[in-house]
Amino acid sequence: MIWGAVLPISAAAGCAVVALFVVYGSISSGVGTAVAAALIYMTPLMLLQAITEKRLRSWADATPSPLDWIGYGGAKLVTGGIAAAIGTLLMVLLGIVQSWRDLYLANRMVVVVSFVFALLIRLYSTTKNRLEARNRELEAQVEAESRTLEFHQQDYERAREIQEALMPRTLPQIPGCEVAAACIPARVVGGDYYDTIRLSENSVAIAIGDVCGKGMAAALLMSNLQAIVRAYASAATSPRELCAQANRLLSANVAPGKYITFFYGVIDAARMTMIYCNAGHNPPILYRRAGTSDQLTDGGPVLGVLPHAGYADGSIDLASGDRLLLFTDGVTEAMNENLEEFGEERLKQILAASPARAEEIQKQIMAAVVKFSTKELHDDATALVLTVS
Repeated sequence: MIWGAVLPISAAAGCAVVALFVVYGSISSGVGTAVAAALIYMTPLMLLQAITEKRLRSWADATPSPLDWIGYGGAKLVTGGIAAAIGTLLMVLLGIVQSWRDLYLANRMVVVVSFVFALLIRLYSTTKNRLEARNRELEAQVEAESRTLEFHQQDYERAREIQEALMPRTLPQIPGCEVAAACIPARVVGGDYYDTIRLSENSVAIAIGDVCGKGMAAALLMSNLQAIVRAYASAATSPRELCAQANRLLSANVAPGKYITFFYGVIDAARMTMIYCNAGHNPPILYRRAGTSDQLTDGGPVLGVLPHAGYADGSIDLASGDRLLLFTDGVTEAMNENLEEFGEERLKQILAASPARAEEIQKQIMAAVVKFSTKELHDDATALVLTVS
């Protein structure tokens, strides 16, 4: 609407200036005549604009480029020509000029000026409309991404709540041993899990696991594992039997490409032994008082992939001063700014230099991992420490 008025007014003003030069040779004389000529040019331009502009713009907007510009420009040339012809006729009839030849050059300029103004205004309008449409698209995209981000944040919070609920609030202790554990969450919730279950007065089960994946899916899968472990853990169930049962149940429900690494051990404080089964997890480190270390690797494949996989028990004797460390890959794969991994050697150094208390060892390990990774963990870091007094 605005541009429909601006076009003829601007074109008529330009034409009035041209008319002054052409008819009188200057713009300081014949001002009244020039104003009259401008009004006469303006009247047909405005009428033609009001009649044709809406339909012409609708047609041009629906026509692919460059046909829209060719058609629009041609229509404006015709409109300018008609307006110039009508203006010439009126000025001759009103006696403003003696002959149409006196306005020959002015009429040409009327056509050219109205044509140029029309194209410039259309170019501005088209560019403005495209930018506004693009802005609306960007706003819609930002809004959609904000909703997605909010959903992911809610998913993150729910997954974090599930993961925290999996971790035992208190760890059962048995005579002659001390157990301590901790988990440092990363920015993205992983599937780390640890547990300790009292089986009898002198025996306790320890477990640690890690789901392949992040977020809610990993947290839910790990909650399934915890439920299975809690349901089947008993003094009469060997670690290999528990792992085999958990594997069969999880294989029927785990999505393709997902799996769980898991370690389960039963400590008998009366006999000072541990029976364990390692289902594809990072091998725990048993650091002996004499300064040697062993890795607990006996077991079988990861859980959730091969439903009929076989598992085997491993057995170790425990002695006073021994230190057993269970951990997830978030500990050993923590990286510093040079992309160097924390690694197992640093764990062994901490085990060798730390005091005998499990709580102190666990705190030193976690502090070392956080310091090494410059406080930016990319995966949950979980460690469970058992010491023999």
